[in-house]
Amino acid sequence: MNLFDTPAGFDDPIGMWMGCHRRIEKQLATLAKLPAHLADHGVDPDASKAAQAILRYFDLAAPHHHEDEDLDLFPLLEARITDVEALARFRELRARLVQDHQDMGPCWAKLRRPLQGIADGIQKAIDPGDIATFQAIYETHIPAEEGTIPDLAKRYFSAQDVETLGRSMAARRGVAYPA
Repeated sequence: MNLFDTPAGFDDPIGMWMGCHRRIEKQLATLAKLPAHLADHGVDPDASKAAQAILRYFDLAAPHHHEDEDLDLFPLLEARITDVEALARFRELRARLVQDHQDMGPCWAKLRRPLQGIADGIQKAIDPGDIATFQAIYETHIPAEEGTIPDLAKRYFSAQDVETLGRSMAARRGVAYPA
């Protein structure tokens, strides 16, 4: 029995990919709480620390996650799906998910500037509407991915495909693939 929630490794790239979704949700929850915290406490060490963590995640980890999808996972799925109807549905989903990734960019840009100030200890206002817009994209994006992609990967990926995906994800992050 494992008493600890150990994150998936690169040898389980779909598990790792889903773990990224949990971390995105955690950072979005922190982001949503930040305006009220600022109103009550100003830019205190907790606010600066939260802003730093949000920036770190959405500046570094989230772009890797989107590249994992756009450059590796989605193309590999499209190459492997053999059922014509499933492929058509996947292509439609893929187009929507890629559009979501494009829509996230400007939303993040609006949030990034005030977050950087807060991270640096400077009082900045964050527009709750900008937070809500950013969250809304993820609130439909993540369930759309998780409702389809893990099952497709399980059905169509070979062990070699899984390893190839995991190796690419590890390389993108500059870490070694597990021996």
